[in-house]
Amino acid sequence: MFKKALHRLQGFWWLKIKNKPVKYARKLGVTIGEGCQILDDPAKIFGSEPWLVTVGNQVDITGGAKFVCHEGGMWCARRLKPELKEYDLFRPIRVGDNVLIGMRSIIMPGVTIGSNVIIAACSVITKDVPDGAVVAGIPAKQISTVEKFVENIKPEDLFLTKKMTQEQKWQYLKKERPEWFKK
Repeated sequence: MFKKALHRLQGFWWLKIKNKPVKYARKLGVTIGEGCQILDDPAKIFGSEPWLVTVGNQVDITGGAKFVCHEGGMWCARRLKPELKEYDLFRPIRVGDNVLIGMRSIIMPGVTIGSNVIIAACSVITKDVPDGAVVAGIPAKQISTVEKFVENIKPEDLFLTKKMTQEQKWQYLKKERPEWFKK
């Protein structure tokens, strides 16, 4: 009986941590700055070596993103070179300040991402990303700068909905842009 109660309490504690993803990421070993947002389970995002990941301030990590700090190709290398059979290959990942990591992006071992960077959804980052870059693709390549991205934002595409619930946004957009909802 006591064991069941203790197990339930431990589960509740675990759930509380999981509902605070930045705190949970730190508990896993990720070095993470202030004002960050993680929109998925940090245990899935930061993989088997979370302590090799350093994230700056004001970084948004969206759903399905993955940080890979080990080289999986070592499985094959070990079979070709028996002297490698007891070895793994690791490299740290570093992320600067004010970075958006798009949905389902993969950050590969040894990559450094600069500050003020946008990584498009589903990108695979295999090389360092300089400050101020917008990158996309597999493997990711620079497609623009953040400065140009900001310059290209049109006032008619902006909506004051940041603090709204999903329902409130839906109602607001139906009113502001009814043509988007015609079938």
